[in-house]
Amino acid sequence: MQPPVHPVDQMLPARAMVSLGFQHMLVSYLGAIAVPMIVAGALKMTPAQTTLLISTALFTSGIATLLQTVGVWKFGVRLPLMQGVAFGSVGPVIAIGSDPALGFNGVCGAVIGAGVITLFLAPVIGRLKRFFPPVVSGCIITAVGLSLFPVAYQWAGGGHGAKDFGSPMFFVVAFGTVALILFVNSHGGKLVRSLAVLIGLLMGGVAAWLLGMGNFDEVARAPWFTLVTPFAFGLPTFNAGAIATMVIVMVVQMVESMGLFVAIGDIVKRPVTEREATNGLRANGLASAIGGMFAAFPFIAFMENVGLVIVTGVRSRWVVATCGVMLCAVALVPKIGALFSSIPSAALGGAALVMFGVVVAAGIRTLGQVDYERKPANLSVVAITLGCALMPVIMPSLLARLPAALQPFVHSSVIIACVVSVFLNLLLNGIPARDEEPELAVTPEHIAEM
Repeated sequence: MQPPVHPVDQMLPARAMVSLGFQHMLVSYLGAIAVPMIVAGALKMTPAQTTLLISTALFTSGIATLLQTVGVWKFGVRLPLMQGVAFGSVGPVIAIGSDPALGFNGVCGAVIGAGVITLFLAPVIGRLKRFFPPVVSGCIITAVGLSLFPVAYQWAGGGHGAKDFGSPMFFVVAFGTVALILFVNSHGGKLVRSLAVLIGLLMGGVAAWLLGMGNFDEVARAPWFTLVTPFAFGLPTFNAGAIATMVIVMVVQMVESMGLFVAIGDIVKRPVTEREATNGLRANGLASAIGGMFAAFPFIAFMENVGLVIVTGVRSRWVVATCGVMLCAVALVPKIGALFSSIPSAALGGAALVMFGVVVAAGIRTLGQVDYERKPANLSVVAITLGCALMPVIMPSLLARLPAALQPFVHSSVIIACVVSVFLNLLLNGIPARDEEPELAVTPEHIAEM
């Protein structure tokens, strides 16, 4: 008799794969285009160049997602992990692109060079997996969810730049969307429940449009088709200083990715091994090198989609791989992408509140399994890590006077949570043996599984 297929490897019926993949794409779309839009504005790109940059970012996000979920040879962690442009790369990309001697071609060269270098560094960083026991991964998951809430609040209030930001009607739409998601999740059939966020988001969006929120101006302006080709902005320029800068950024992101791999493995109940973590980091490096060829950016996991995995209960990596294929297709039809991005922010805010909230809940659940009786120091690890990780969320001005070299790192709650929790765990609990399994508190759930 063949062993049962793990839910992560399960192939669903085609209709479910398409609808669930579409739901993931809808959730990830705004995050996928946010960085290229910011960079294009900072570098004063033309509308045509901005459209091209967004398309290349979407296309390479799809490739990176497929590489990470499906896996090829020694590349890919093979988890339901949506890949997107790393927000931590915005500062360095703008700094390199603003240099007249380098320009955007210098950005492409730096990303390609750093991607190749970090690809070969993957086995070294992969050996750090043992430093991410549940007390560390639980802190990281919780910090990720908490750090995403400001985005949800901004959307729920009408979105960045809204003239009547915080209007009660925005909250009516946002919490109406929450109510719709909860209703569908409670009373729908199995497939309908798995699409609760998509249904709530679309119905909330329609209600917002009927109330006069949002418009379709960008849809009208966007072209129907665009061609995504390598080196669309010209041949890359390789500069040692620019590459070194991007390598530093990407090494930090590798540590962050390591934490996310372990955290997501815990969420879907498929613990990540050291070899799998290394394969995931290799995929990040290769995807970034490919991204540089297409004028895109370094890549990292999107935790917004992890919230969707938790809400729907569907852990199949093939669903997220379907999302990757859809991203590649949408990149070629900017008008479709513009239609997705025209969904009113208030409806997005309601859906985000649900998804980001369940990420926090998943982190709390992981921390609830940590042994605080035999290892009381774990309580200090959790307390201090979360206190530090929330600094850039609650009071970012507190970190403004730190050295400029630290700024890209101290404004990421996930990086802070990774560094602080790993350091404190080593300091207070000691260095774990390479093959040591992390100790969890014995709960009734564990007894039932024995």
